[in-house]
Amino acid sequence: IVFIGPNSEIISKMGDKDMAKKTMRKAGVPVIPGCDIVENLEKAKTEAERIGFPLLIKARSGGGGRGIRLVKNINEFENNYKSATSEAQSAFGDGMVYIEKYLKPVKHIEMQILADNLGNVVCLGERDCSAQRKNQKMIEESPAVILSEETRKQMIEVSIKAAKAANYRGAGTIEYLYTADGSFYFMEMNTRLQVEHPVAEMVTWIDLVKWQIRIAAGTELSFNQDDIEFKGHAIECRINAENPYQNFKPSCGKISMLHIPGGPWVRFDTAIYQGYSIPPFYDSMIGKLIVFAKTRDEAIRKMKAALCELIIEGIEYNADFAAEILSNEEFESGNYTTDFIEEIL
Repeated sequence: IVFIGPNSEIISKMGDKDMAKKTMRKAGVPVIPGCDIVENLEKAKTEAERIGFPLLIKARSGGGGRGIRLVKNINEFENNYKSATSEAQSAFGDGMVYIEKYLKPVKHIEMQILADNLGNVVCLGERDCSAQRKNQKMIEESPAVILSEETRKQMIEVSIKAAKAANYRGAGTIEYLYTADGSFYFMEMNTRLQVEHPVAEMVTWIDLVKWQIRIAAGTELSFNQDDIEFKGHAIECRINAENPYQNFKPSCGKISMLHIPGGPWVRFDTAIYQGYSIPPFYDSMIGKLIVFAKTRDEAIRKMKAALCELIIEGIEYNADFAAEILSNEEFESGNYTTDFIEEIL
């Protein structure tokens, strides 16, 4: 039996965010200013004062926004340190944390990579994942309109370098924070196919699921970086069973009626069906709505129409709120940052 994806050593190495940062720093990849693992509160305070406030305390393991605390001054530090380590221990079985400088305002830009077993690595461009709430992505799009061609080329080159430094195999994502002055910093690497991978597929016409299986089977990539062309614009909205107008209250229950939007280049990835019951035990995401068009403006219009066509009766869901985000002037400009949604709530 062959595992589809990188081996356990790479998964462990990149899953340890402290080790991942050391690997990237050694390879010459820019990383967010900060420190390595802090073993106790006193050492953490010393490093915090050296780094300067505001800063982030971040769990070494896991993801999904768990074990992260924003600290604005030294008076808040001890409580947030204890809270972050406790949550990390509970969620991931590992309470170790490290500290990073808090960069704001920033965009969250991630680069999609594919690497075969013969050392060939290609980057399938970027996704702008800045539309998020509490570190949870809500809308993703590709390409990121704010990036210049020069910066895009630099990020592609750095991402390929990062993948080679990690000896990576399969499909993976390298995530960066992008600042207003055009700088970008490695944040973490996800050693898997991500929720938002369809937007990369749509703008490159490369089937990521197919290629991760082929790579696991030992097939060499049949294309190189020069073959990658970016066409059109794709947007994905995460459809969650929750009520954004009641503090994102989770919603569960039986789906009494389901209408899925259709049409050219409209895709809905989901496991739900009419009669399916949404349980209260798991993540609130129940589907992904993805559209593709020749231009960003057209993609936004198409997504708004698809959100209107999506009908899920029996539960509450966030389609109307997603449409409001798409209609916001800041989103339309492409200049929105990671704190954009929190500011409009």
